[in-house]
Amino acid sequence: MKMTKCRSDLKCDFYGCKNNAKYAFSTKGFIRKELVFCEDCMKSMFECFSKNLVPKGVESAFKGKRKKENL
Repeated sequence: MKMTKCRSDLKCDFYGCKNNAKYAFSTKGFIRKELVFCEDCMKSMFECFSKNLVPKGVESAFKGKRKKENL
């Protein structure tokens, strides 16, 4: 999957939105060629995703060594 700036003059793919698309989201043929979104819809979609998906922190390789030293 890949996200790029929209090069052509297209309408946003969200139902009821009449803004021009600013971003294109390519799924490489899974859904269709690409989905296009305006900036407002992209922000609301990002807010919705960020409420449900919280990234986990990467565990440091040094963290385990410190715990063993303290024991």
